[in-house]
This record gives sequence, structure tokens and C-alpha cells, in this order.
Amino acid sequence: MDALHALPLRKGWIYEVVVCTFSGHTPHAAPFGTWTDDHAHLELAMYAGSRTLENVLASRELVVAFPRDVRTLFTVLFEPERLEFDEAATVRAPVLRGAAATVELVVRETAATDEGTRVTALPRQTRAAGDAPLLNRADGLLLESLVLATRLGHRDAGAVLAALAENLRVVGKVAPGSDAERALGTLVERLGPPRGAAGA
Repeated sequence: MDALHALPLRKGWIYEVVVCTFSGHTPHAAPFGTWTDDHAHLELAMYAGSRTLENVLASRELVVAFPRDVRTLFTVLFEPERLEFDEAATVRAPVLRGAAATVELVVRETAATDEGTRVTALPRQTRAAGDAPLLNRADGLLLESLVLATRLGHRDAGAVLAALAENLRVVGKVAPGSDAERALGTLVERLGPPRGAAGA
């Protein structure tokens, strides 16, 4: 079994990926967030009623593809007919062609959550094309927050501060302990809490 050390994954960070499964004999792809707590398994939170969860529970096999850029996620959601797939080497699941990295996985365990099912999967094979870029929402949210902060004097200050606080919450979830979280925390602290917040 291959571990995940071939990928620059940070423990507890959530990365945007494409989960590939078969729906019957038809390839199916959908965006998800994935993370690792131990560099031995990938974790996914799947909503109840999703086609991907149905496929994963039926086959207990899947491929996680790390896309090269955000445009791939757009194609998966809105232009799926443009996607191309290859065969996996170790599992019965399609492999998204052109991905920066792919991990072939088998389900180790599942656990019910309030919104669906947490899937813990064990890698069978990991492939990465050089330094695989991994998509994480933190840097994009920091950039958007910096732009938003420059408009503080020209927009409803309460709405801007509330949006910045929400961005900080999300960054803390997807990239805990990151430079982006520290920078955004400093930004929010300097600008002040959103109006109506506790202690305001």
C-alpha cells in the first residue's frame, strides 16, 4: 500500500479535489474536499443523497484527483461532457485525465455524521506529476479579503467586516495554523469586529 508522502499534504488542511467513481459503468466525477490526519489515509465528508456517496458505498473504491487548477472544478460542475478518463491500475474507478496527482483508494471505514457520511480511505497507489499543485481555499480567501478591506470606506462597513470574519472562519477550517490564517486574523483584528458582534 502506498502512503501519501508523495504529495505535499499538510495534516488537517482541506484540499479541493475531484472524486471519481463509476455509476454503473459510467464514469462519474464530483468536487469534494479531502484531508489527512496521519498521511496514511484520506478523509472525505460526503453529503447524504449524493451520487458519489452512493457509488462509494456500493463499490468501496474510488480515485481522488488533485486538479491542476480551479478551471478543472468548473468543468467538472458545468461541462462534464469535456472530461476524459483513463483506467485505474488497482481499483475499479475512473482516473481523471490531466490531473496533477491521483490517488487510488479503497474504503477502510465509514461513519455517519449530521450531514452525511465520513469516509476514511486507504491509498493503493499514488501518482504525482512532479510538484503537484494542491488547491486550498486559504490563499484565495486571503486575497479576496485584502481586496475587500480596501473597500471598507466605500461600502457598508458592517457587511465588509462580517464578510472578513466569515473568511477568517473558513480559512481556519481549511488551513489551520497557516500564514494565511495569521495574516487574515491580523487584518480582522486591526479593522475591528463586525457590527452587532458580541462585545461590540
